[in-house]
Amino acid sequence: MKCFILAAFLLVSCASAENIFKINITPEEAQQYLNSAQLRGVNEIEYAPKTGENPLPEARNEKGEFVYMGRVIEHPEDYVEEHYDAHQYHGQDGLGQYVYGYKDWNQGKNEKRDEAGTVSGSYKYVQPHGRDFIAKYYADKTGFHVEDNRPAHLKLPATKTPAVLKAEEEHFRLWGELAAAAGHNPDPFAPEYQTGEGAYQPSETETREYVHDEKPYVPGPEETGEPKGFFYAFDYNVPLLRNKAEREELERLRAINNKDE
Repeated sequence: MKCFILAAFLLVSCASAENIFKINITPEEAQQYLNSAQLRGVNEIEYAPKTGENPLPEARNEKGEFVYMGRVIEHPEDYVEEHYDAHQYHGQDGLGQYVYGYKDWNQGKNEKRDEAGTVSGSYKYVQPHGRDFIAKYYADKTGFHVEDNRPAHLKLPATKTPAVLKAEEEHFRLWGELAAAAGHNPDPFAPEYQTGEGAYQPSETETREYVHDEKPYVPGPEETGEPKGFFYAFDYNVPLLRNKAEREELERLRAINNKDE
């Protein structure tokens, strides 16, 4: 079975999961592929599976230095080359709907846009301390909305320390004195020093809750013919240089976090 290069320097692995490449297909056929991608889990992200590892392949430059992918490695015995079966997919129906996503060894994302124009998706990645950061979001006429798995205390708004409050008070006191001396207030965001004369009053339009109204797409004169869609999905091998000690520490942290959850 042949392997081929698709898109930007991505070597497709034809040995494992299904590989699809469809172009200039009808919206109805494209929607079938889009639906199949959603059934595989738009909001459920899995990291790419590890397929193996090996010592760094022997390669040296003209100075005799050990080189891995253009990088000089002083202690190659401290490293290992891991291999992962990464995946990506992308499809559009030609009428505005789309899906796309990817998964790598430590990150992944899925997103879709439905017939109403609502965009929704999720993404996940491994943080340096070993815990997964997971976010789910959607965007519609009411704006962008997101939820994530951060602890509640990290989501609280920042509070001002006594030192900051004192400095802020002194700042506005001095600013007010200068404004009074100049005969006007140079800071429109300091209402305690602003007189009624010339004060900015927002209009009814500015105070009304914003609702985005996206107009239907109208093809331009240069766009002719029936709408067409596409869909592709493929796996590809990802080699990864890993420091053994750093990998061991990350795995230790992940084991602790998984135990706590």
